[in-house]
Amino acid sequence: MNSWLYALKKRFNLYLEPDMEEEFGHYYVSKHLSVLRFGLIVSLVLFGLLGIDDIWAAPMSKHELWGIRYGIMVPFILVSYGLTFTQLFKKHLQSIMCVVQLVSGSGSIGILAVLRPEEPANYFYFAGLMLIIFGNFTLLGLRWIQATAVSVVLVAGYAVTVCIVQEPFQAGRDDTAYLAYINSNLYLFSSLIGAAVVGYVMERYKIVEFAQRKELERKNEVMERLSFLDGLTGVSNRRAFDAKIVEEWNWALRNARCVSIIMIDIDHFKLYNDTYGHQQGDECLKAVAEALRSSLKRSKDFIARYGGEEFVVILPETEEEGVRKLSAYLHRAVYDLRLGHESSRFGHVTISAGTATAWPHNGDYRRLIEEADRALYESKSKGRNRTTVSGSGKR
Repeated sequence: MNSWLYALKKRFNLYLEPDMEEEFGHYYVSKHLSVLRFGLIVSLVLFGLLGIDDIWAAPMSKHELWGIRYGIMVPFILVSYGLTFTQLFKKHLQSIMCVVQLVSGSGSIGILAVLRPEEPANYFYFAGLMLIIFGNFTLLGLRWIQATAVSVVLVAGYAVTVCIVQEPFQAGRDDTAYLAYINSNLYLFSSLIGAAVVGYVMERYKIVEFAQRKELERKNEVMERLSFLDGLTGVSNRRAFDAKIVEEWNWALRNARCVSIIMIDIDHFKLYNDTYGHQQGDECLKAVAEALRSSLKRSKDFIARYGGEEFVVILPETEEEGVRKLSAYLHRAVYDLRLGHESSRFGHVTISAGTATAWPHNGDYRRLIEEADRALYESKSKGRNRTTVSGSGKR
């Protein structure tokens, strides 16, 4: 956004932080596009029907007025309506609608300019400009600052054009001419002030509503993210695993691919807690979790704390050989922590693991978890600090 425009919005308290302003712009377009199209249709109908009024209100100038109405304004509004269905319009709505409203207002001023002073309803035509000003702040999707700028230009354009063309203060003119001129300007100015106040309140409300909604979304996202994280280790929790395994299993089922998991248990963790205390045990859990997480190099690999001292790794599109290699790497990563464990025969913290691989052919993934769990139990029963690969991984 232009810095001057942002500064202006900030001055009138109609701004959001720069990173949210663009998003609000898209939100504003989505909210106003259907209303804007309706407003253009209403404008088209009014411009067309008021041509009937020209017959008695401006009988001497009606042909010139119809030239402006039906030769310029009606086609222009139709083109503007067609533009609302393009991506260009959605991207540059404010700039395009400023031009549309300036041209529409100029058409109304042009009608006033070609009216002859002796027409019976000469100054009544300024009411059309009042409708355009009202539309700037309501139906036609302009932000408040743009709507105010366009409306001020149109009101000033009316005052100058009619004063030059119709010369209401010229000597010899009917005394009511300058009174009608002054009165019409006061009506236009009053319409501008009233519409600007309404437009300001409406936009301010939209900005506050949008900011509150985004803040609520942000808090919900944080809460959702936290609800899927294990508070101690910082890796995903069991709830996240339950959701992820369904997602990966179904993906593998659709694409005829395999999926593997590794169930991991910290060896003799209860003895570790008994020896070093629960606080140190928590530090051990965090260190092991980080070592395991850091060992996963692919973005689609997933680790979660399964419960207590157990972790589980999901490996999409990984066959048995790849699982074996990664499991060995995980053992090495934990060993390299050099966490002493005097109650273990290994002298330091180690892990046991069980793996399973499957090519899904239905929606039931539970057997995969059961196979990995049995393999983990076998690793523990055979002395721990090892990986057992389930034999069910053949295709």
